[in-house]
Amino acid sequence: MKTLIVVSILLAVSSAKILTRCEVAQAVKNSILSTFTQYSLADWVCMADHASRYNTLAVYYERGNSGKIRSADYGIFQIDSKWWCADEQFPNGPNTCKMNCNVFLKDSKNIQSDIACAALIVNQQGMEAWKSWVENCKGRWIKYYTYFCFL
Repeated sequence: MKTLIVVSILLAVSSAKILTRCEVAQAVKNSILSTFTQYSLADWVCMADHASRYNTLAVYYERGNSGKIRSADYGIFQIDSKWWCADEQFPNGPNTCKMNCNVFLKDSKNIQSDIACAALIVNQQGMEAWKSWVENCKGRWIKYYTYFCFL
């Protein structure tokens, strides 16, 4: 049993797609997210770094005091299942992005689904919707996130 768990973990880790900060910056630059001029490319790259470490397969489960899963955050931008997408825990939630949360989990550089949903989120709530951005990026000098990306 322990061997099966270790093998499963190794397979999951080996299939993860970790983008570079410049790949994230390029994807954002070439997307609708660049039209939100109150936020820079560095804001998005900083947020993705602190939210998922640029891992397209990242899933974080938020648990309540009882240990029960309250919601899950998916993908490179850690999109919350409680409000923005549908998963097993919240199949009937608001699902504002009208997407299954699993579309944010990809082993590729294609993060267009993540970008489309992030655009809806930022349009409704700004980047304040992401705790990782508020705590690590907002109001800070973050230009180094896009240095040497040659965008």
